[in-house]
Amino acid sequence: MENQNRIREVRKSLKLSGPEVAAKVGISTTYLYDIEKGRRGLNAEIASKLSDIFEATTDYLLCKTDVNLYSQNTKNNPEPHEESELSEIPIEKLNQYKLVYKGHELSADEAEDIIQLLEAALKRWKK
Repeated sequence: MENQNRIREVRKSLKLSGPEVAAKVGISTTYLYDIEKGRRGLNAEIASKLSDIFEATTDYLLCKTDVNLYSQNTKNNPEPHEESELSEIPIEKLNQYKLVYKGHELSADEAEDIIQLLEAALKRWKK
């Protein structure tokens, strides 16, 4: 089963041992290894605990998605409203990036129109 491999991969990528994770979850090491190998099922309580330990969504751990959208990552993002490293991109350089609106990538012409609209709005506000 794929999700068991994902659980093992995530555990190993975080350099966590099986006994360490099992102790945090409150199960035996054998039980954890059985989950990883697909010999035992993963109940909601254990999935939730693994999600917290690995800072990964349960959907990611269960291979329902390949994107980890764990939003309560307080270790790496202590301030949820903290500006990202991309917060200081000059508008005139936006055309160097792939711009997306509602999940659809904008064409070069659409992106240029957006950039021009932003520049026009900023010129109007700075009068």
